Amino acid sequence: MLNINHLSFSYEENLVIENVSFEVKNGEILGILGLNGAGKSTLLNLVAGFLPLAHGTIQFQYAPLSQQSIAMLETHNYFYPHLTAQEYLHIFIKKEKLVDIQAWAAMLDIPLNQEIENFSTGMKKKLALLSILILDRPVMIFDEPFNGLDLESSFLLKEIILKLKAKGKIILLTSHVLETLTGICDRILWLKRGNVERIFEHDSFGNIEKILKEDWTKLDTLHHLL
Repeated sequence: MLNINHLSFSYEENLVIENVSFEVKNGEILGILGLNGAGKSTLLNLVAGFLPLAHGTIQFQYAPLSQQSIAMLETHNYFYPHLTAQEYLHIFIKKEKLVDIQAWAAMLDIPLNQEIENFSTGMKKKLALLSILILDRPVMIFDEPFNGLDLESSFLLKEIILKLKAKGKIILLTSHVLETLTGICDRILWLKRGNVERIFEHDSFGNIEKILKEDWTKLDTLHHLL
């Protein structure tokens, strides 16, 4: 169980996350939905430990969450220049853990001996994905994971996430495409201006678009323009 309790965060005087609380069970996929600037990436970075925790608590299995329990696939990934994919992946492998890198690379179409700086955006995304799969942590965060992937890779990623769910992983997932979240998540959290506006259960997914449209005042302007 992952418990987020009364989480708040500010950049200087700008309050970005305000009193956010929710929980995610083992083997559950929680989607996080929100407009640009709603605080999605800040929330994920707080959970991942990339930002200092000043207000609120984050617990995993009723103890403070450790970074050793988390793996995060970021929207944009940084790679050291001139490293090959194989050299990069070996950073994540523990000696006691056997990982068939060759088989994974073949399935994901990753050329292991090629320098990463020559990779396409999609190949870099898949390489970063493989690195967090190697870490095999109980809490896994996917921030816009389908960006830059082709159709086949997107299908494969969806199946990977569902396999991780079946293994009991706790998964946080963001996407700008609503259908991506409704097609894979157990629940969807709607983050609005740093607050949890609502958490949609699976049986109410069909109403999400209607509810969101009711909240978008720009639609009134659009009706006047067209």
